[in-house]
Amino acid sequence: MLVYKQHNDIDKTKWDECITNSINSLPYAYSWYLNLVCDNWDAIVLNDYQAVMPLPWKSKFGLRYISHPYFCQQLGVFYTTQTINIDDFIKAIPKSFLFVRMNLNFSNNDSKFTVKTNSNYTIELSEFDHKCQYSKSHLNNIQKAIKKGVSISLNPDNSDDYSAQKANESSSFMTDKLLKLERKIINHLIDLKKGKIFSASLNAENCSSIFLYQENNRLILLTSYTNREGKKNGAYFYLLDHILNMDQFRNFIFDFEGSNLVGVAKRNQGFGAVKTTYDTIQSFFWDRF
Repeated sequence: MLVYKQHNDIDKTKWDECITNSINSLPYAYSWYLNLVCDNWDAIVLNDYQAVMPLPWKSKFGLRYISHPYFCQQLGVFYTTQTINIDDFIKAIPKSFLFVRMNLNFSNNDSKFTVKTNSNYTIELSEFDHKCQYSKSHLNNIQKAIKKGVSISLNPDNSDDYSAQKANESSSFMTDKLLKLERKIINHLIDLKKGKIFSASLNAENCSSIFLYQENNRLILLTSYTNREGKKNGAYFYLLDHILNMDQFRNFIFDFEGSNLVGVAKRNQGFGAVKTTYDTIQSFFWDRF
């Protein structure tokens, strides 16, 4: 039986156990992570948490609507059994939510409410061989970085330094509100020992940094920056090559978290990443009768 539960009525222990044991588990769906990125969230729950669907919602002029949160690429239905119908969950969303637009996850297919299919790229690091998988241009960028003196920083950015650099490099596409949320997520994940910043340096200054979110066997490239000097000298390619070849991550899935942008997708593919997809759904309350 599908039941709508408001946030305070959700058993967070059972919820997180469901996410951990799900066939399609993703770190974004843990209750504590949803608390970080959502203004509010309720849920649709199957029976005794055999399957769950988070409902991140907002309110405007007293009207509630479901809107996908930032820094949370995929949500949708997470399940411990295959016998589910995605659209049953969507139709169970209360009509009091006048509008729904959110991303499902990589295993939530064939919804009639799908309006867009998105691209993501991942690498199975247990099968990773950079000499075979990298594109020629990526190999050239790594060699350029080596020749120019780029190295792995012995003093990677702390969260304050990272946030300051990211603000400088992203002023054209990230608002102060988003930068503040990003910093909050970074600090929280570092405190939980689930996040880490890796940096590359040039001339004794960090010129590129990558923040990874680690949960179970998945590494998510949640955010990164590269400054002008780093871009000129292939620092990002050198840094990511170092991470992908670290022994401690050998049995992980590396998740690039995107992208639909052609240039970024091509860059991810150049590291040997494989394309996966996930859908965006949209419905008005009358669609769910």
